[in-house]
Amino acid sequence: MLSYLDAGAGTMIIAALAGGAAGVGVLFRMYSNRFLGLFSKKRRAEADRAREELVGSKPSD
Repeated sequence: MLSYLDAGAGTMIIAALAGGAAGVGVLFRMYSNRFLGLFSKKRRAEADRAREELVGSKPSD
């Protein structure tokens, strides 16, 4: 039941948690303007501009 955790295992757990937190931060940054665009014209314009930069074309709607 009880197992030994050496320094390498602790470092790996910390690195996994830091990577997960960074991933959540990037996901939030990517979708925040899209989500907030539902409530604000300014945010919707920013989301459309960012999508245009990534895709290279105007949105169809």
